[in-house]
Amino acid sequence: MGSVRRLDDPEWLRLVHDNEDATAFHLPAWSHAVAETYGFPSFVFVLEDAGGQAVAGLPVMEVRDLLGRRRLVALPFTDHCPPLIDESTDASGFARALMPLGVEVRGELPATPRRSTQIVGTRHLVDLEPDAEVLFRRLHRNRIQKRVRRAREFGVEVTRSQSIGDLETFYRLHCETRQRQGVPVQPKRFIRNIWEKVIEPGHGFVIIATVQKTPIATALFLCWNRHLIYKFGASDRSHWRLGANFLVHWMAMEWGCVNGYTTYDFGRTDAGHESLREFKAAWGSTEVPLVYSYLGERAESPARGKAAGILGEIIRRTPTVVCQAAGELLYRYVA
Repeated sequence: MGSVRRLDDPEWLRLVHDNEDATAFHLPAWSHAVAETYGFPSFVFVLEDAGGQAVAGLPVMEVRDLLGRRRLVALPFTDHCPPLIDESTDASGFARALMPLGVEVRGELPATPRRSTQIVGTRHLVDLEPDAEVLFRRLHRNRIQKRVRRAREFGVEVTRSQSIGDLETFYRLHCETRQRQGVPVQPKRFIRNIWEKVIEPGHGFVIIATVQKTPIATALFLCWNRHLIYKFGASDRSHWRLGANFLVHWMAMEWGCVNGYTTYDFGRTDAGHESLREFKAAWGSTEVPLVYSYLGERAESPARGKAAGILGEIIRRTPTVVCQAAGELLYRYVA
């Protein structure tokens, strides 16, 4: 039997904490950060056994497109968030229970009637080691090891932080990078909500790379349940030759090794981004298809794709404030 429950429902929390596949995206903190930024109603759908105990579940949000059409997504602005299902529970049964909701799932569900899937890109996963030096020796010698060492030789320093005092530095580099890419930037309140609800409570951190005390690269990571996830990265193009991005990723991996994490997730890579795929592959990662599942009739947002095509060149050629304004107006519609 399936039921809708609150994000902080004790049975859902038990399922999250007992399931080794759960990541920071399954925590209520992540859902709160997204929901409070964009005003999305949120809940958890759980499947119960005969005793009322949750044996499967999935966090869900209601979003609307530019035409006001309602969609349920699990979860918006989240690369990968498959259902959590007990080993003794039939995954197909949970998919069938979800069917009446017509939800879009950022993960793969077993085949059921009226379920469709789409490969939206790839994920790259690195198996971490208890000994960071063992992992370092596995990395590509010229493309990774050499770049990490050279960054240190150039005087690049990296620090790990959970302090909201570093939000401004992160967001400035984030905005500059999104403008260069021709992509609207997420509202600043979204990053602040992630900081306050996820990072400060201990489920994430940022790494900032500096040279002569000038910030030149940064990245935001989520960490929980032995899964370390790279979520956002940014850098100053004028300092690319220093290789700070390589040192940022290596520091995160090294931290993961030391703290008992088993997986480093590079996040989503969209189709066609071959240089990014090659970069992630050089870290000895395993590439897996990123599959999304759609239950019931699939509703595409008219803002998807069109917004990127129209705004890309405008954003690249105008001040950063245009990139920020576009994000404020459009991001909620491309969830």
